[in-house]
Amino acid sequence: MAKPVILTTIAERNLERVVTYLLSEWGIGVANNFVNRYEKVIDLLKETPGIFSFFNKSRGIQKCILTKHNILFFHELESHISVITIFDTRQDPGKLNTLFKKQL
Repeated sequence: MAKPVILTTIAERNLERVVTYLLSEWGIGVANNFVNRYEKVIDLLKETPGIFSFFNKSRGIQKCILTKHNILFFHELESHISVITIFDTRQDPGKLNTLFKKQL
């Protein structure tokens, strides 16, 4: 049974930043490709969240690689799937721990 996917405020902002950056630096074609990939991943999350690997199993945080520069982190709950963030892989990975402490 499909679960709704809900983005946190941080995930919404990150998604917007990625798309804005791609539009301004790489053009509409690259931005559209990213959005299409994102939408396919969301469809997979709705139907089969268990196919994605755990980033932190004890906290229930899973990850999905959107592109080589963007990873989507999510948490499956009983009623829905919560997208915690879309993380740029070029950032300091230490930021993830801080973010997850705030979100979970």
